[in-house]
Amino acid sequence: MQKTIIFDANGLDLGVDVVLKGTLDFVLNKKDVNVVLIGDFKNKNTSNIPSNIKIIQNDLKPSNPRNIRETLKENISINQAIEYLKENNAHGIISGGDSGTYISSLTFKTKRIENISRPAFMPIVNCLNGSKMILLDVGANIEVKPEYLVEWARLGDIFHKTIFNTKEPKISLLNIGTEEYKGSEIVRQASELLKNTNLNYIGFSETRNLLEGNIDVAVIDGYGGNLVIKSYEGAIVSFKNELKREIKNSFLSKIGALLLKKSFKKISKKLDFRTVANAWVIGVNALALKIHGSADEIAIYNALIQMSDAIDKDLLNKLKGAINES
Repeated sequence: MQKTIIFDANGLDLGVDVVLKGTLDFVLNKKDVNVVLIGDFKNKNTSNIPSNIKIIQNDLKPSNPRNIRETLKENISINQAIEYLKENNAHGIISGGDSGTYISSLTFKTKRIENISRPAFMPIVNCLNGSKMILLDVGANIEVKPEYLVEWARLGDIFHKTIFNTKEPKISLLNIGTEEYKGSEIVRQASELLKNTNLNYIGFSETRNLLEGNIDVAVIDGYGGNLVIKSYEGAIVSFKNELKREIKNSFLSKIGALLLKKSFKKISKKLDFRTVANAWVIGVNALALKIHGSADEIAIYNALIQMSDAIDKDLLNKLKGAINES
């Protein structure tokens, strides 16, 4: 089956060049995928691109980015990409644009999956034991209800089973402690609701244990989730930078680093956010990825790989089918 992925290329810190490079690397290995790039490519050399890449020129910017309602009416690349997705029955969409505009436009134009109250942002996190954890929500919903957290747990459960072939994903609510009496009323109510589902709910977890790989699906409100993911990203970057500085400080450190080079590379690969530098927009009636604004060509390539894999595994239909049955 020939698949089609739509890519909104505007809005990245490094510009559309990294999108073009990452996409070229991707289509060389994936002949069965067409990629439609929508963005400002007018000053770029696109004469020799392969036939399974299509470029649509769009250099329009929102007139007032703070007014999402008005932005949704404008023909900027995010909106054009989502319209193209709908009109051409494309299989998935990726964007590096504004998060608020993206999730609002997706919700408005593609609607939500039936029985889902609110979509969520859901990144995949590399754990130190080699496993993958998904975390939701990381910024779409600041205020939540207990029912939202339960719905996201169901979506996360189906996602982990489908993408990672996990039989019974371990689901946990992130909280300020593991004791049942701790946390907000909303979190405690959600915990009681989850106990009465058929999900493999293991109770509360603290954020300090996230990277150990003991959880498959971590559920939290968008405010807390955004703080968690950005804190982890910042801590990992800071640790790597400080380690490099210390190694350069002395000859003995350089010798030690040389001896441990293989181990450093393994750990660095595990903690490289470029391999998962995106968040799924889970709960909308489309396969949609939001890539990090600082994404480079490696992150672009990996986002396309993830989207292609989700299409092959029929993720959207499995999400809709399982949620409707629950």
